[in-house]
Amino acid sequence: MPEFSPASSLTTRYPSSPLYCSCFGDSSSCPTSLASSMSSKFSSFRLRVRNRKRLAMSSTKSKPPKHPHDLADGHPRQGGASEKGDASESDGDFDKAAALELIRAHDSEVDRRRSRDETSRLGAENGSLGLPLDLDTTGAEKRVPVPSQEEYDELRKHVLATEQELSFDARCRSRATKEELRVDAIIRKIREQDDREIYASEPKRRGYHGQMHERFAGDHFLSNVDIINRTTLFEIASKMPKGAHLHIHFNACLPPNVLLGIAKGMDRMFVSSTLPLIHTAGDEDGYENFNKCEIQFSIMNEERVKNKLGDPFSADYVAGHMMKFSDFRRQFSSHYTKAAVDDWLLHKLMFEEQETHNPLQTAAGAWEKFNGRTRMMKGLFNYEKAYREYTRMCLEDFVRDNIQYAEIRPNFMQTNQLYTDDGNGTINNEGIMEIIIDEVGQFQKKMAKKEQFFGGLKVIYCTPRSMDRDKVKYALNECMEFKKKWPQWIAGFDLVGEEAKGYPIREFVPELLEFKRECAAQNLNIPFLFHCGETLDMGTTTDGNLVDALLLGSKRIGHGFALAKHPYVMQQMKAKGICLELCPISNEILGLTPRVGGHAMYQLLANNVHCTVSSDNGALFRSSLSHDFYQVMVGKADMGLFGWKQLAMWSIDHACLNEEERENMKYKWNQQWIKFLSWVDTTHGSLIKDVAKI
Repeated sequence: MPEFSPASSLTTRYPSSPLYCSCFGDSSSCPTSLASSMSSKFSSFRLRVRNRKRLAMSSTKSKPPKHPHDLADGHPRQGGASEKGDASESDGDFDKAAALELIRAHDSEVDRRRSRDETSRLGAENGSLGLPLDLDTTGAEKRVPVPSQEEYDELRKHVLATEQELSFDARCRSRATKEELRVDAIIRKIREQDDREIYASEPKRRGYHGQMHERFAGDHFLSNVDIINRTTLFEIASKMPKGAHLHIHFNACLPPNVLLGIAKGMDRMFVSSTLPLIHTAGDEDGYENFNKCEIQFSIMNEERVKNKLGDPFSADYVAGHMMKFSDFRRQFSSHYTKAAVDDWLLHKLMFEEQETHNPLQTAAGAWEKFNGRTRMMKGLFNYEKAYREYTRMCLEDFVRDNIQYAEIRPNFMQTNQLYTDDGNGTINNEGIMEIIIDEVGQFQKKMAKKEQFFGGLKVIYCTPRSMDRDKVKYALNECMEFKKKWPQWIAGFDLVGEEAKGYPIREFVPELLEFKRECAAQNLNIPFLFHCGETLDMGTTTDGNLVDALLLGSKRIGHGFALAKHPYVMQQMKAKGICLELCPISNEILGLTPRVGGHAMYQLLANNVHCTVSSDNGALFRSSLSHDFYQVMVGKADMGLFGWKQLAMWSIDHACLNEEERENMKYKWNQQWIKFLSWVDTTHGSLIKDVAKI
């Protein structure tokens, strides 16, 4: 029996949306309000909620919100914006209200099917636009006249206009300034110019049986990345203020050569292999082991490395034994002549096109390579010098990529530690937090001296979903302690790692519910920010994580690729104001879609699900956040400036900021947005000849 089947599990229902409960749509205060309508085991809880709902609905029965700032459940926002409040806030409330209407429609349809009520069966007279729903079965007595060509064209215009008015970027377009309309037109011209002058000028590629393939924007990212870097649209994407970067794993933010460069100068850096690096008889080029092996790094003192020394270039090498990195670099060229040692190591750390898009490759296979690369990155990252320098350079990179704020995801475990540079000492999780805070503080002082703005960063406490329940409980408790010690630094909590291999979220529900109760008792605001739905699976515990993220009140979800396949859950998430952290390049390389145009985000955006754009593990994918924004645009033919703007604005709306921080961030972002518009117009405005038509 499938693990995830929402429709079959709804054995008891309320007469209205399950979101109507005492929490009034607040996902942080009532994680079980939705679950109560899905299981008869909570009958007493359901009775309490039913009574509260009746009281709540008696004053708002069937009434829409009286004001855009009223919540989707019909209850006024307490302490909310004034009549002239922030537009994005009211937009979010409208989206929640629209989602609730769709939820009610889903609920009514399920109730009708259960009762076998045939009275609401649709007929031709119910068809939209005055057209029959089914031209072949209406019968002569109910025939609708065939429209004239002129009438048909008008109907078609109406449908297209309605779709455009409902599009995710429609609000930004309707509120656009003249300068924004002009820059949008410039960007559309630039897209055409890049296609004509860059992609079309590239040599065609030979495929199966000699078939020749033209180059185009939106093809495999790893096929195109060197071309993308030469395009004008990518230059513009790099300059665009992106708001908040909300999904970035801290050990994979920067190009791998950064950590490799630091490692070269470390006297106590050692390297190991899973295979002897020798030539084997029978393989194609004599380098099979060089291609298949995994390499790992580690800072080690004399005591730790004792009895573990080995020569990976020897036939009797024991896997996992260590050689000094300096010795490895010096000897490498004597055993491998196809590339220099630095290039070979970079190749081991980054995905290649042929590897990612091989006909036999699968999502599971891509994850196998991904996990090997993260293990390789770990040893390059887990010592003090690297952690400090990496943090500093990461902050510089955020500013360079025009990111105004970030929420980073370092991994924390009970056994987690950084080594001191000589390998003799260790730094625990608390020490790691202190390094991050210290480096950010120093960086912000430098920014202030330069009179430049960076909104800072916060930490999402992450622990692997592969851990057992006791270890996850330890992590949850430590997360609370960190929040009490550094309240302004801890953004939320997440479970990370390959969804299909680790435990599903529901494995940890007792610990997670207890965590929420403890946070409420101690007045701590630590939202869940779960990875979930990063899968092609349907009907498994993997895509079932979406349900648990919903019921547990996750503020955002990472990836959410599978969400479009679960329309009821999707509407519930919209109604709860849950935002998706899109990672399009990551999803392509890890096997969820062959090209960006097939990404689930376009279905989600078409349904007005709030989304942000993130790079995930850009170090392994040869990408930056600018590349992801580029891909989002070229994957949709009619996307322009306003799509980018809405995604950036949503990133600030859904960041883990207090209201003062959020308002300041919006103000600073808007200042940079105006400068960006001016730069595009000044640099590329000559592409637009007829100003009057814009």
